[in-house]
Amino acid sequence: MFGFKLPALSWRHAAVSDTDQTEYRAAPRSALSAARIEERRGRGPRKRRPLLLHFIIIIFIIIRGGGAGVSGHGGAEARGVGPGRHHPIRRAAHVQGIRQGSINVWMCTAESSDQLPVKVGLQNTHTKISTEHNKECLINISRYKFSLVISGLTNILKNVNNMRIFGDTAEKNLYLSQLIIMDTLEKCLAGQTKDSMRLDETMLVKQLLPEICHFIHTFREGNQHAAELRNSACGVLFSLSCSNFNAVFSRISTRLQELTVCSEDNIDVHDIELIQYINVDCSKLKRLLQETVFKFKALKKAAQLSVIYNLEKAFWNWVENYPDEFTRLYQRPQADMADCAEKLFDLVDSFAESTKRKAAVWPLQIILLILCPDITQDMSRDTSDDSKDNKASINKLELKLFLENLRKALTGHGGSKQLTESAAIACVKLCKASTYINWEDHSVIFLLVQSIVMDLKGLLFNPAKPFSRGAGSQSADMDLMIDCFVSCFRINPHNNQQFKVCLAPSSPPTFHFVLVNSLHRIITNSPLDWWPKIDTVYCYSGELRLMFAETLGRAVQGCSSHAPLRMTPSLTFKEKMSSLKFKEKTTDLDTRSHKYLLLALVKLIHADPKLMLHNPGKQGLEVHSSTAELITGLVQLVPLANMVDISLEAMEALLVLHQPESIELWNPDAPMETFWDISSQVLFYICRNLFGHQLINSTEILKWLREILICRNKFLLRNKDRATAGSNIAICRQAQTKLEVCLYMFLWSPDMEAVLVAMSCFRYLCEEADHRCSAEDIPVQSLLPNYNTFMEFASVSNMMITGRSALQKRVMALLRRIELPTPGNTEEWINMTGFLCALGGVCLQQRNTSALATYSPPMGTLNDRKSSMVSMASCEGSPETPLSRFLDRLLSLMVCSHEKGHQIRTNVKDLVGLELSPALYPMLFNKLKNSISRFFDAQGPVPINETNTQFVEQTIAIMKNLLDNHTEGSSEHLGQASIETMMLNLVRYVRILGNMVHAIQIKTKLCQLVELMMERRDDLSFCQEMKFRNKMVEYLTDWVMGTSNQAADDDVKCLTRDLDQASMEAVVSLLAGLPLQPEEGDGVELMEAKSQLFLKYFTLFMNLLNDCSEVEDEGQQVVGRKRGMSRRLASLRHCTVLAMSNLLNANVDSGLMHSIGLGYHKDLQTRATFMEVLTKILQQGTEFDTLAETALADRFERLVELVTMMGDQGELPIAMALASVVPCSQWDELARVLVTLFDSRHLLYQLLWNMFSKEVELADSMQTLFRGNSLASKIMTFCFKVYGATYLQKLLEPLLRGVITGTEWQMLSFEVDPTRLETGENLEANQRNLLRMTDRFFQAIINSSGEFPPQLRSVCHCLFQATCHSLLSKASVKDRKEVRKAVVSQRFPQNSIGAVGSAMFLRFVNPAIVSPYEAGILDKKPLPRIERGLKLMSKILQSIANHVLFTKEEHMRPFNDFVKSNFDAARRFFLDIASDCPASDSLNHSLSFISDGNVLALHRLLWNNQEKIGQYLSSNRDHKAVGRRPFDKMATLLAYLGPPEHKPVADTHWSSLNLTSSKFEEFMTRHQVHEKEEFKALKTLNIFYQAGTSKNGNPVFYYVTRRTDILNLDKDTTRHHNQQHRTAVHS
Repeated sequence: MFGFKLPALSWRHAAVSDTDQTEYRAAPRSALSAARIEERRGRGPRKRRPLLLHFIIIIFIIIRGGGAGVSGHGGAEARGVGPGRHHPIRRAAHVQGIRQGSINVWMCTAESSDQLPVKVGLQNTHTKISTEHNKECLINISRYKFSLVISGLTNILKNVNNMRIFGDTAEKNLYLSQLIIMDTLEKCLAGQTKDSMRLDETMLVKQLLPEICHFIHTFREGNQHAAELRNSACGVLFSLSCSNFNAVFSRISTRLQELTVCSEDNIDVHDIELIQYINVDCSKLKRLLQETVFKFKALKKAAQLSVIYNLEKAFWNWVENYPDEFTRLYQRPQADMADCAEKLFDLVDSFAESTKRKAAVWPLQIILLILCPDITQDMSRDTSDDSKDNKASINKLELKLFLENLRKALTGHGGSKQLTESAAIACVKLCKASTYINWEDHSVIFLLVQSIVMDLKGLLFNPAKPFSRGAGSQSADMDLMIDCFVSCFRINPHNNQQFKVCLAPSSPPTFHFVLVNSLHRIITNSPLDWWPKIDTVYCYSGELRLMFAETLGRAVQGCSSHAPLRMTPSLTFKEKMSSLKFKEKTTDLDTRSHKYLLLALVKLIHADPKLMLHNPGKQGLEVHSSTAELITGLVQLVPLANMVDISLEAMEALLVLHQPESIELWNPDAPMETFWDISSQVLFYICRNLFGHQLINSTEILKWLREILICRNKFLLRNKDRATAGSNIAICRQAQTKLEVCLYMFLWSPDMEAVLVAMSCFRYLCEEADHRCSAEDIPVQSLLPNYNTFMEFASVSNMMITGRSALQKRVMALLRRIELPTPGNTEEWINMTGFLCALGGVCLQQRNTSALATYSPPMGTLNDRKSSMVSMASCEGSPETPLSRFLDRLLSLMVCSHEKGHQIRTNVKDLVGLELSPALYPMLFNKLKNSISRFFDAQGPVPINETNTQFVEQTIAIMKNLLDNHTEGSSEHLGQASIETMMLNLVRYVRILGNMVHAIQIKTKLCQLVELMMERRDDLSFCQEMKFRNKMVEYLTDWVMGTSNQAADDDVKCLTRDLDQASMEAVVSLLAGLPLQPEEGDGVELMEAKSQLFLKYFTLFMNLLNDCSEVEDEGQQVVGRKRGMSRRLASLRHCTVLAMSNLLNANVDSGLMHSIGLGYHKDLQTRATFMEVLTKILQQGTEFDTLAETALADRFERLVELVTMMGDQGELPIAMALASVVPCSQWDELARVLVTLFDSRHLLYQLLWNMFSKEVELADSMQTLFRGNSLASKIMTFCFKVYGATYLQKLLEPLLRGVITGTEWQMLSFEVDPTRLETGENLEANQRNLLRMTDRFFQAIINSSGEFPPQLRSVCHCLFQATCHSLLSKASVKDRKEVRKAVVSQRFPQNSIGAVGSAMFLRFVNPAIVSPYEAGILDKKPLPRIERGLKLMSKILQSIANHVLFTKEEHMRPFNDFVKSNFDAARRFFLDIASDCPASDSLNHSLSFISDGNVLALHRLLWNNQEKIGQYLSSNRDHKAVGRRPFDKMATLLAYLGPPEHKPVADTHWSSLNLTSSKFEEFMTRHQVHEKEEFKALKTLNIFYQAGTSKNGNPVFYYVTRRTDILNLDKDTTRHHNQQHRTAVHS
């Protein structure tokens, strides 16, 4: 209705095919042939246009007449030349429309420019479609507003050309943008049908022309984008010269004139090169010849050569674009044309003075000769009367001489290789031109061709001596050979000499390439009436198929190791080696040449599939096989991402081969059977690659697949009566399944276009089912059960859906309607479930990215701690998250009771166990644990039913798969959640199933799971490993039946033996390094309980060994007994011996006394077994030091070593974990224990560094640092108290006694609060008194830096460094001095030293000043008046330390001057005590002696918080990496030591003694008893220790007098030592 058509897009750009689409639509191959292809294929307008397209159409209506009615033939009126323009009303509307049209055209061009890749980035399918629609609309608008459109596009092109770009991606986007603009320009210019005489349009063309010439002149050889730009610019120039030839000719003429007067050094021939790209008809060619004749002589040599070369190209532009004009030239010769050609012939002939020049001018001379048909005709006549016209006679002689020289040079007698090559070129041009002349015209040209053609073919097609003009001319040589081949075929199609030469396997690859491209040109060139048809060479189809198969194999073989194929004119075959910028290996060049030949062959198949499908004289089976081989080869090329050009061309070729008329040729004897077989293979292979490989262009392949389905349905419709013939084959059913799976997969694509294309494909599945079912008259649901839902999918694909979210909701709604299972939807369910399992980890990554970065142990109040702790439940996710719901639904399918429940359960088990993302392991473990724990929630017996048993069995299988899976990342996530509770509950449930066959099988599987769990022990997380393993041993040993099994069925007996074997193998793995740990609270002494437990297991194992021996003895007496039982018993006996060895190895102290007697047993076999066990534990390296008297002390020593162990980066994994989980009520005790232990190991600095750094990290500001009641604050306070007591006593006692007892201070008052002044007191005097006292104390403090204790210097230095640096910069002992130099990040850089002063006065100095009696400095409390003064003084001192002035308390503001004046002095003091840390060896470690009370307190803290420590270390990968091994060792030691209070302390009279305080340590410290050598020597003698209890439950102490020297022993020291041990027992 608007007078123009909008061309529809091809399958490469269309999002959804229209329902009435009836034929294949391929994208046009070039812009020049677009209109011709459109016309030939009859493409109509699309039914659906985007909103932008409708907007531009409205603009178009406005432009054409300001709203007036228009029609398809209203162009004249719209331009203002029709009668409507003179109508008064219409004239105003027209003017308004023109103005509005101008605005809207600029809006349109602006919209187009904003969508260019150079601005929006790389284009996707939607932006490509939008760009195409914009181009189409601009093209149609340009017919009516040519000037506006061209002006806008020219400006856009200029702006894009002037953009500055950086990087390869930006450069590519720039090239693509320029291509889009020039393609639009070309089509707009092509719409102008004749030369424009309007001034404005001519001026615009002159503005555009320089921009276009820029691309032609600045061509970069070898650059693919530059080549495309140049070709596009040439197309624009061609279209421009069609309608504006005068402007282009004027530029060429001006350049020719300039070249006649320029110097030799300033010759620019770029504009002359435009001649070869412009549109030339007969009249334009004559103008060019006339201009050349007029100016040729005056041109310089370089310009003359350029003119000669480009005129020849212009001639062929004329012949190929206007062949009818050339044909008429020989029917009705034109004298003016001949006159120009003859003159120019003479000019160039006189120019050709040397051999080199002759070689340059001969190709043009032959062309000029062709333009003179009368002269060539006269040359054939008798020349006896030529003397009458002397001039004519001379010309004829010159022409004959020219032809004679040409023939001689062609045969190699020209005396120069250059002349021979030039003669070949000229003769090929002659042959080519002759094919454009009708044979009926009987031109003399044909005689000339006949005289040279044999010599010409002998020169160009000689395999023994291939024609070559040098390394840089291979492409031109092949073009010459192709021209010769095509011309010879058109001259004499029955002469097959060149075919045989080029098809020969021994011929060079160049010949094969020439043959294939020649055939392609013969097929694709628009034929003249007298040209022969391609069917003449169908007889060579077999040789061509063989060439395709061999080339395909060689190209695909090398494609994996080479870069993507890029077609460039300069790189084609192996002969081009010397022209390459970088030398390539011969194999690389071979592969490259095979790829180029393969691309040419695929193009040939696309051009004419009959050429490859021709099989004369062959049987049906052979025809079927050859067709299948051809199509299979093409299908292999489709998914090749590194050969994109070949892949796209193969898709085009396959699409043509699937046209109904082509399918008929696949096998004319059995077309339907061959169709179903081959086409199904195509679908199967493509669909398998679509969802099996990550294809870059998967959406494009899906669109192409839709076109294949359309073609299949067309063929079935054509043959509907026999549509099902041959369809009942396996590959047909497999292809339908794969196609269905593929379409389901694309429904979840992130690309909306891919989703819509997939939905539209369901329509063609339904159409195929309709065709097949109508032939057999059966319901369509029998072939396609979900037919109705598929049709709904297809209908939705045609609807306008806004946004991907709405589309996916619609897809899910339709999927829920699918009720009938098919192989396709079942397989896709499995695929999609596996995909979700594998990808589920990403749902956790985004949420936990920040949480996993660092773990912040709680160092503040209890509330702070709760907020900072990492809860293990966090990995489960919220119940409302999609991930959690997905796992819940997945686990519910583990007990599916559907009719296909077994298949579903099996699939779920395999998917969860094998495909689940390792990041989801913690969530899965917790969900399995919670599900199984529900079995034990209800009161009463555990519900035993089929569902629960099924869930347990599936859980066991899943856990086995997970633990047996060693994929990347599995080890990292296995330990993030403990499986102890789940495993114990599994065993608890299974152990009550009984002894039925199924129950025995489940027990066996569970034992295998336990063994596998212990193999992955290092990757798993155990919170109470020793307790858990002891419980597992207790449960599993109950399943060992031995001879107690009285089953009569041999199969049951075999299963029972298998269970015995599996149980013992699991027990062996559990007992490795496992100290026995009896149940707590049984009232039995620890060692006695362990001894009884050892005896229980050892007896069980001995009985099992006896059973094995008895059964073996019986088996020897039974004839015909199966040997399998004997092998089982031997393996069981071996496992039992290993179990006994592991048991004794880990429990020598409690078990050796029970097992040693077996060495003297009267039964020889028992004695031999004991010797075997003893041998194994010796081989395992068992140490018997646990039997020593000092075993208990040694274990405590190792426990201390583990707690104080430091990592490579200065970490304290166990200590920091303990600090993070101990309740705040026990922080005082923990602070005392940690400081004492670490100081004894000379590692106090590392403890302080870790604690202070974490405190600084958690602090919001300096004002909150160390102000809370945190563990770090308590540690600091304890250090100040223990290490600074003597310093404070020495510093403050004289000052305080002077104030209390000095006469000058007796009557002074220090009250400065006006509201608290007593009668008669003077405020100013009191202020002076307070200042005087404060100054005295302050000066004493800052002058005492030399007396400051080294331990406290270490504390201050560590605090100073912690506030300067982040936790990442913590260092080991060796490089702690370098910490200051390697600042990583400043936490509080401006107040780092202020933190030291603030903490020191707050926690150390001021508490002693305010409460000197409580601090032990004074013997009695000061008077209230003095206490008030000390309190106010502490406020002033704290303000100086904090570096702040008083603001809130008005009565303290007068002291601000004093405070401010002492900032620098205080800062110098703080720097003095904190800027350096004394060496560890120089410190006087007053706490180097560790009291047993502290060790036992550590034991109690570790035992009570063991599970929490395990959870903490498992919560973070970094913590687990450094803390896992120490934690395992700690757990083992704790199991050996047992609970810290096996007998309650309250039962003894020692409980009334307060021996757990720190007063003992303080007393020892003050008297420095620990440093005395005799005390250290006394401790090593181990003369006093405690072991066991009396009958009344009291601890028994042992004093070994034989180890003491009574005469030399200091009694006081001994008394201290004994007192310390008694304290330890009752702590």
